[in-house]
Amino acid sequence: MIWFLLIWSLSSLGFIALASSMSKHQKQIFGYELNTQKTRIALVIGWSCLILSLIACIWQSNVSIGMSYWIGALTLVALVVAYALTYFANKMKILVLGCIIILIISILLEFLL
Repeated sequence: MIWFLLIWSLSSLGFIALASSMSKHQKQIFGYELNTQKTRIALVIGWSCLILSLIACIWQSNVSIGMSYWIGALTLVALVVAYALTYFANKMKILVLGCIIILIISILLEFLL
């Protein structure tokens, strides 16, 4: 369960960062469009988080099971982020903060216990 929370929060941060790199969602989340540099930073952070979550899934088990687990987690993450963007776009910063807290707690519990 802790491992799933780690993968879920890292993937959520990745999807939210990728959404933040799109002009339509920038207007939803921030109320204005970001400049090109911030958009690229969001894009790099988004893909980096997704790649790290894939590496974590593969590291936890073998390649085939890890990739299947990752795709399953991405499905749930995509639904949560799409729902949040649709109904709670103005509270996306709270979701990001929650994901960061869950990520830190799950890393601490996974590697310290």
